[in-house]
Amino acid sequence: MPKRKRSARKCAGTRDAPFSHTSKPAARNMTPRRAGSEALAPVTGAATGAALSARTLQGYLHARDLDLEVVVSTSSTNTDLIARARDEAPRRIVLRATARQSAGRGRLGRTWHGSSTGSVLFSLAVPWRGDPTSTATVTLACGLAVAECLRAHDVPAQVKWPNDILLHGRKLAGILAEAAEDPRGRKTLVIGMGLNLALDAAQRSAIGQPVAELAEYCGRNAVYGQREQWLARFATAMIDATLQVQSTGFAGMRERFNACFAFLGQPVRLLAPGQAALSGIARGVDDGGRLLIEHENELLAVISGEVSLRPDPPGIAATGT
Repeated sequence: MPKRKRSARKCAGTRDAPFSHTSKPAARNMTPRRAGSEALAPVTGAATGAALSARTLQGYLHARDLDLEVVVSTSSTNTDLIARARDEAPRRIVLRATARQSAGRGRLGRTWHGSSTGSVLFSLAVPWRGDPTSTATVTLACGLAVAECLRAHDVPAQVKWPNDILLHGRKLAGILAEAAEDPRGRKTLVIGMGLNLALDAAQRSAIGQPVAELAEYCGRNAVYGQREQWLARFATAMIDATLQVQSTGFAGMRERFNACFAFLGQPVRLLAPGQAALSGIARGVDDGGRLLIEHENELLAVISGEVSLRPDPPGIAATGT
């Protein structure tokens, strides 16, 4: 473990916490196809908001240079794109969206509970020429991009390190970034997002934690009618954020992330498998996206890995602005 660094000023030193991250293997390979083929027909569904139109979504993307895929259902859009990228890296960005996932995945292998009555579910595959360890900072950047997009439309979203978007302290959305490499050594970052548009009682019960929905601010009829528009907004913001990290790194986003960080200046606990909980005051993130925790007059820098952030004491909602 690196030695602790101290300076004359209180809390000026930092050190890394010894957490690491491993990715799970993807499922079967998928044959790449573009929107417009029979396998990628627009989704049809009930008037509750299950419909997803490839044509409408394409219009809101404003001719963005990417391959758009809208599928009726799939196990996981991230799993689809990771498996494909390991077989052959895409030549340009791929946006794969669906109305239903049977095996949606979140961080640390958790299940993402997408609602059949209203979720935004999509993944981006981005050809990657940047730092191969950038998945952590891309996750932060994309979470910030989604939160800022929501805030621009009067939804007071905040970010929770490393990958959640909160609304009044409850989880509204999550980001999952994974890296893949094909046999020729070409790298791809796959970034998925799931966001709750509207949840029924059964869905809330299955999730088992306080959750939020966009319908709280926009109304159910509005979010159902604007589903493709919201998806396009989020995807565009996430693409821009990912390309910025690839080009210039995360440092230029640090101040914006900290300004949007739900637990800035608050007592928190960090939990990791097989390790004692670490308590301290959240002081934001550094230029590398590491969480800064003030603990016993020392500033610790924690990488994401298998670490979970919780308020301390538990049950206290985020109060950042």
